[in-house]
Amino acid sequence: MEAGGVLDDRYRVEEALDQGGMGSIWTATDLESGQLVVVKVLRLDAYTQGRFSPAERARRRVELLKRFEREGAILEELKHPGIPRLLHRGYLSEEPYLVIEYVDGVSLREFLDLRRPFPFDAAISIAVQVAEALGHAHANGVVHRDLKPGNVVTAFRDGAVKLLDFGIAYLTDPDATRYTALGATPGSAGYMSPEQLRGQQDISASVDFYAFGCVLFELLTGEKPFEDKPDRNKDTQHLEDLPPRLRTINIGIPEELDDLTWDLLAKTPADRPEAIEVVLDVLRAFLPRSGDPAPDPELKPDPTARYRLRENPVARNADAPPTSRAASRRPVRRRGGWLGRNQFVGRIAQARAELLTDGPDDRCEELLDLLTKAVSDWGAREPIVLEARLVCADAARLDGRMREAKSQYEQVVEDGDPSDPLVLEACLGVAECRMPEGDFAGAFSGWRAVVHRLVAVTPTSGQLASRCREVALELAESGYEAEVSGLLARLSAP
Repeated sequence: MEAGGVLDDRYRVEEALDQGGMGSIWTATDLESGQLVVVKVLRLDAYTQGRFSPAERARRRVELLKRFEREGAILEELKHPGIPRLLHRGYLSEEPYLVIEYVDGVSLREFLDLRRPFPFDAAISIAVQVAEALGHAHANGVVHRDLKPGNVVTAFRDGAVKLLDFGIAYLTDPDATRYTALGATPGSAGYMSPEQLRGQQDISASVDFYAFGCVLFELLTGEKPFEDKPDRNKDTQHLEDLPPRLRTINIGIPEELDDLTWDLLAKTPADRPEAIEVVLDVLRAFLPRSGDPAPDPELKPDPTARYRLRENPVARNADAPPTSRAASRRPVRRRGGWLGRNQFVGRIAQARAELLTDGPDDRCEELLDLLTKAVSDWGAREPIVLEARLVCADAARLDGRMREAKSQYEQVVEDGDPSDPLVLEACLGVAECRMPEGDFAGAFSGWRAVVHRLVAVTPTSGQLASRCREVALELAESGYEAEVSGLLARLSAP
């Protein structure tokens, strides 16, 4: 195949994209529609040369041809928005080729390499779409057998997620011919199930559940469940070792997702979920809702857009068999106000910005609403929870709700590290809240303690020093001018 050539008087070959699997991948232009397409061609010469007898070369050639033809037949049967469509099948001389829908996007492998940790809403949005595509394949008797981040693409145009490369797919029909991939173990290292690694030939859709568990683990934590170690390679770990629990890596991950991933990565197929709908029941509960904010920082492409911007709720996958809630291993807790860490940090930043510009308003109120759930999910001592509580305390103080503000400040002091600047800022807030109560002595005492601790820090925090001066002005107006002036001189100039 060469650039500029025209296949079947319709597809003009443009450029090579990739060499791998059983063939080479090219882009081409459909001369009838003007659209870009993908051409996958089987390169028989690359797989039938080498140290083989003429009979072995002939056998390999026949097997490759039949496997490639099977891929075309599978794609012809699979009609799902999450799987690129087969547009045409043909031959170039003796080499068969497939013309497939082109997806202009970024692979999940590239996405994960660029963004760690991956935004929670985006992770769930991708996982749901991959699971729905798998469900369609399984309902049609097809096991993908090579699910991995490199075979998942998110489209630039609309953020739609596509599952690619059914080149080593397995048919669950007992009458289907089995191919051995020329002696190799079908699959990709790091995503193969234990039964694949053992070379088991008679497999089920459960191998896709295991690979999906590996992908979901990486989406939610930014890490793979197993990596090569000096004394233990990842294949051995996939065969013998239990994976880490997600919440040991990120305590903010909901328990349902931790349990789901644990089940998906079970060593024995019988211990994995029985059907894809069981998996989707859990995942869909955490999808972004209509009107939710976009990931922050922005994602391009954005897999959450189809859920955030939709007018109607997500429809149940029509291809998947109905599964009752009772068939699931555990009830699903609805998402409520849960956010990923990145988004929660974004909400804190938005609330801070609101305080600096317009004063406490909707963003601060929203952060306060999320605070209880954040404490429940991540713990009261988590730094981002402490920061959110401090912002909520500042909002209450500026809004004149001094008792509420003081309570929040005191909670930060109780839960935080005494050396943390956030705790010092909270101590200052407690002191400031005492003045409206008439406790000027207590306010001065608290302010003085913060100043003493602050001047011992090198370098001095400019923000805290500025806050100390603000409170000092109020103390000076309340009769403590002489007391505060000497200590103020010890703070570095603003």
